[in-house]
Amino acid sequence: MNEPITHSCVCEVLKTAHVPVERVAAEPSSDLLDRAQVGWEHFLSTFQAVSDE
Repeated sequence: MNEPITHSCVCEVLKTAHVPVERVAAEPSSDLLDRAQVGWEHFLSTFQAVSDE
């Protein structure tokens, strides 16, 4: 019967795993930045203006 995986088991496996970690510098595309800007503006437009009262 399989025993459930516990937090400590997973941590031990991760400590002993020899997996090379490769860091890559990534820059967002202009299309992604444009879509993010549109999304941000849409998000901001959902707020109601504060009254002066």
